[in-house]
Parts: sequence; C-alpha cells; structure tokens
Amino acid sequence: NDLAAIKCLDAHGIRIENCSFENTFFGIYLSNTDSSFIMGNRLEAFAENEYQLGNGIHLWKCTRAVIQDNQIKGHRDGIYFEFVTDSQIRGNISNENMRYGLHFMFSHDDVYEHNIFRNNGAGVAVMYSRRVHMYHNLFEDNWGSSSYGMLLKDISDSEVIQNQFTGNTTGIFM
Repeated sequence: NDLAAIKCLDAHGIRIENCSFENTFFGIYLSNTDSSFIMGNRLEAFAENEYQLGNGIHLWKCTRAVIQDNQIKGHRDGIYFEFVTDSQIRGNISNENMRYGLHFMFSHDDVYEHNIFRNNGAGVAVMYSRRVHMYHNLFEDNWGSSSYGMLLKDISDSEVIQNQFTGNTTGIFM
C-alpha cells in the first residue's frame, strides 16, 4: 500500500495543477491512467533516509501523460516512470532528491526536454527503454562516489541532443 497525497488508479484524463505538496511519502502516484496532466505543482519532502519516502511524481503503466513545470525536491526519485508510453516531461526542476532526479524503466516513446536535474544522488537513469528523446536538459552538480549526470542502460533508438552537463562526477555513463 503506497501512501500518496494524491493517488489515482485506473483513471482517464486526470489533471493535477498548481498544487503544493509538503512532506508526503509519495507526492502524486498514478497507476494505469491515460491522458493525464501534472503541471505547475511544487512537491517537497524532508526525510533523512531513502526508506522514509517515496517518489515525488510516480507513474506506473500509464500512457499519454504530460509532466510539466513542476518543482520536485527531497524525494527518493523526483520523477519515476515504469511502463509509461507516449508521454512528455517538460520544464521541470528536480533537485536534491536522494536517488534520481528522473528515473525511467521499461518506458517507450517518451520525450523529456528543457528540464533541470540538479544536485540529486544521480541526475537521470534511463533503463530498458526504446525511442526516448532527450533534448535541451541541464544536468548539474550530481556529484558523489557513484553519481553521474545521466545513466543509459539497455536503451535503443533514442536521442540525446543539445543537453548540458556541468559539475557531475560523470557526465554520461552507458
């Protein structure tokens, strides 16, 4: 049972806009949704250990989601996608999260652009995914013994174009 400030299961056309979430386990949790919009929200958590919190914005088995202009800070993963297709992540600021600013797994045909991933345990991980397009993002100060701006593992037919990597332990690890 994953506790969340807002949890939507088996839904269509969800719109979560201009809300503030403070000190939640999961901030926004969508499962098996279609055509959802999560825009202009502020999510901040204050736990000291990874096991004490979930992800800021968590999507599982969703299609056609738009995650735009959100500020996510202090969670396990800022944004987490698993089995998410045909979705867009634009203009978000994901910083000071314990693990990843953005974490993709088994998610295809998605675009993330014009986001800032700053001072996270690691910037972004894209794993086991196809046709992911990554444009004009900033990966900054993701620093530590096993940290990187972006991790790419078992991805194919994807693009990484005009991104900026500044002050990361490793810029891109493939």
